[in-house]
Amino acid sequence: MRVVSILSLKGGVGKTSVLLGFAGAATVRGLATLVIDLDPQGNATSILAAKNPASTAAEVLANPTINTLHNSLTECAWEIAPGEVDVIASSPNLIQHDAFKSAAAFKPRLARALEKLEGYDLVLIDCPPSLGTLTREALAASDLAVVVATPTFFGLQGAERAAEEIEEIRSSHNKKLKLAGILPNRVKSVAEEHDYRIREMGRIFSKQIMKPAIPDRIAFQQAESFGKPIQTVGTAGSREVSAIFDKHLTTLIRG
Repeated sequence: MRVVSILSLKGGVGKTSVLLGFAGAATVRGLATLVIDLDPQGNATSILAAKNPASTAAEVLANPTINTLHNSLTECAWEIAPGEVDVIASSPNLIQHDAFKSAAAFKPRLARALEKLEGYDLVLIDCPPSLGTLTREALAASDLAVVVATPTFFGLQGAERAAEEIEEIRSSHNKKLKLAGILPNRVKSVAEEHDYRIREMGRIFSKQIMKPAIPDRIAFQQAESFGKPIQTVGTAGSREVSAIFDKHLTTLIRG
């Protein structure tokens, strides 16, 4: 079971859209996928349409046992045969678990809950756009981390801080954690600023940039408004980005 955190330290970069793109790609391949929504905004939970969760991610962090985890596993309305997607839903109560803690005081809880989880090929964790305890919880439980960044000045700054945090968690709490890469998102091919920032990302992160980048396509908004995977939208744009997600999913599965 591969556990992957999708994070960004800046809001508005399309982090959740990227996570859902990976979930759709995994389902098309026939993988059993679990989405854990640790973002108190709950956008992934809303789009996946979790069906009456008996428990949420907040309860898992409050009581990180396998029983609580199993009680929180929730079917969603978002399926593409031959795979399946379940979700551990977000909750506004997650904010109670996001108070900053020093490295010495931080004791991972999600990782403890996931230790005995079985039945899934892939776990995708949606992190909040911050460096609080919820993001640390996700990283401490993950094998890989994907940093989503827009090709802008602030997007680049956020990617650098995220990479530093990944290394901190790897050295202090999770030796298996690796940075899968920096994934540029919402890239406009005709924007000179985007071209410049993509080159700058390459200079800073070198081979850690995931290529190809995710282009800015209306198919994302269409998929979200329909509450459907982007792989099912059926437009040229959706087919383009679906192929990109499938390529990157191969990289994540191989580790």
